[in-house]
Amino acid sequence: AVVSTQSTGSRDQAAHMMALRENIAPALKAVGFNYKYDVSLPIRDMYSVVEKTRERIADISGSFAVGYGHVGDNNLHLNLISPQFSTEVISLIEPYIYEEVSRLKGSISAEHGMGLKKANYLKYAKDEGMIEMMR
Repeated sequence: AVVSTQSTGSRDQAAHMMALRENIAPALKAVGFNYKYDVSLPIRDMYSVVEKTRERIADISGSFAVGYGHVGDNNLHLNLISPQFSTEVISLIEPYIYEEVSRLKGSISAEHGMGLKKANYLKYAKDEGMIEMMR
């Protein structure tokens, strides 16, 4: 379930909210290594992905997951943080996160698109015929 939403009643409130939102990424970067995933999901499933991801990395000391985004376009910024880069963390979340988003009928390429990082996971977004056409 989505934990909370917020709307604004003035330009000042909107500016304050955007400042808070824009400071999330730098704050997380200060804590440790960030693994960032930009996906879109049905609203009812947004936070369940964060919770399931937390469960997957629970045994890795110092690691945690947070999610934030914009409900208006179903966009979730899923951030996992560990003390330093870890192939163990990667193995627990990739391709899991793409499989889970696909299973929930979301998109693995939301606001920031596919990019090179997700190229190997295109099969979770498009069928083989579509991928072949793009080649």
